[in-house]
Amino acid sequence: MEIAYYQSKYYDDLFAFTQSLWPEKTEEYLKYRLFQFPESVEDNRNNLLVLNNEGRIVGCILYFVTKALIHGKEEKIFWGHDFYVEEKYRGAASLRLMVEMANVKPSFGAGATELNLKIQKAAGAKFIAIEYHHLLFNFWSLKLPLIKLNLLKPAKYNSYRFPLEIITSRFRFRKIESVDELNIPHNGFWNIEDMDIEFVRDRHFMQNRFFDNFIKYNFYKLDAGHHSQQDECYFVVRPVIESGFPVLAIVDFRYNKKEPEQFLRILKAANKIAKKNRLPLASLRNSMKLKRLSFCPLMYRTNSRQYIGGPHSENSEPRLLVTCADSDTDFLSRY
Repeated sequence: MEIAYYQSKYYDDLFAFTQSLWPEKTEEYLKYRLFQFPESVEDNRNNLLVLNNEGRIVGCILYFVTKALIHGKEEKIFWGHDFYVEEKYRGAASLRLMVEMANVKPSFGAGATELNLKIQKAAGAKFIAIEYHHLLFNFWSLKLPLIKLNLLKPAKYNSYRFPLEIITSRFRFRKIESVDELNIPHNGFWNIEDMDIEFVRDRHFMQNRFFDNFIKYNFYKLDAGHHSQQDECYFVVRPVIESGFPVLAIVDFRYNKKEPEQFLRILKAANKIAKKNRLPLASLRNSMKLKRLSFCPLMYRTNSRQYIGGPHSENSEPRLLVTCADSDTDFLSRY
């Protein structure tokens, strides 16, 4: 049994292994995460593989390498996405993998299975936050029973239309098609004064995550009317299927923490887009624990939750914002 760092010679075997576990993650996804998203492909060597005595891959932990501002200090960080060891090789192999993972610092992760949670806790991993799931309802939510009974089919993906602008009260969100239309603040750290850990949303992240991805996204920014000033609010959506229902997923967002009404307007704007497309729900997965039930828009916090692991040195419950754009939840949801 051996724990190996990724090299190009493992690519074909790694793809075969990941396809056997996560068939919804295509080869486009693997190439994207290995060769497009990293600022340096050399960072791919941080991906860890478990090899059995015959050299076959029987486990892995893969990382997205990005940046974060952690208590005021910018650091390279590693977001773990695909952590799995074949049942036959669990135990010693899993613990060895966990030990090696501790050398990849600082690392974060979300969405571990119950078994992985037990293994990670036994190895001393720290869980610093929870990702919650919220559903927003609109008039077309009346279709949910018909969809559940398979009496109504979801619309085809290409039939959805995303308006060039969405107006809610005095807020106007404008749809943009290029990262060049963004005035990104603070080198990509949008709320440096209000977060203990702020995950980067700089030009590289935005370009490769939302505009040059193999998945189509719809990016809206708050139009403040002054093109020279820095942006402070945006949201990103795409239609997906969740538990058999067509929903509008709010994949990512940022807003000025000193202007909490901006967040409310993001929810209302996204719900308005869902309603325009006759989608019965909008879905929001993030580390903000909102009320169980709230109105205007009508929103419900489900019982679904994912634990977010962080560096060993991090205190529990730091101020941070994790969305689907950080974890791999977004890539697991396809239309």
